[in-house]
Amino acid sequence: RGVDMSLLEDKSADGLTTVFLVSGPEATGKSTLVNKLVQSDSRFVRPTLVDKIEDGVKFERLQQRGELLETDQSGRYGLSKEGVLQAAEQSSDSENGEQKVVVVDADVELAKKLVGISGARLVGVWIGLDDLDKFESRLKTKISSGLVPIPEDETEDTVLRAKVRQVVKDIEFGVVSGLFEFTILNEDIDDSLTQLKDAASYCFK
Repeated sequence: RGVDMSLLEDKSADGLTTVFLVSGPEATGKSTLVNKLVQSDSRFVRPTLVDKIEDGVKFERLQQRGELLETDQSGRYGLSKEGVLQAAEQSSDSENGEQKVVVVDADVELAKKLVGISGARLVGVWIGLDDLDKFESRLKTKISSGLVPIPEDETEDTVLRAKVRQVVKDIEFGVVSGLFEFTILNEDIDDSLTQLKDAASYCFK
């Protein structure tokens, strides 16, 4: 759970936009933690998304150029590099001079894409669990509750096995990528939120 401070000190903030990256496998509770951070600390803002209905021309242009980092499940909202790098500036409060930082709740695939964004200084936090059985239990609950669609040619068990295999791959990435200065094992939500806030403070140093 410790942090190698040299990893942070090696990163120059000169001319770079700080991005607080929170990533990890499915079923770790990272989205809940990010939601709580944003609700409790006004310095952190979400990326700006492109709305396909409100700004269809821009959405289609970004999509055709392959410049959308991610689209949501509905296909309506897209995330672009611009939406990540400019969100904090667009949300800044000029009256009290409060510095804003964009926080990205990212699955591993999105985290990989963010690594390649020029102009960003990433402060990375990995959210995990301390046992693979806990992942399996949470995923099983999620599937049985109907939150995960089951394809016609598959069963709940085959979907679960595939998701567990993906979790293992994601964990391997988290370990070897060198992207994450902080690791939080989310066993207790309050304790984990405290750790996330501690990690978030390094965005302002």
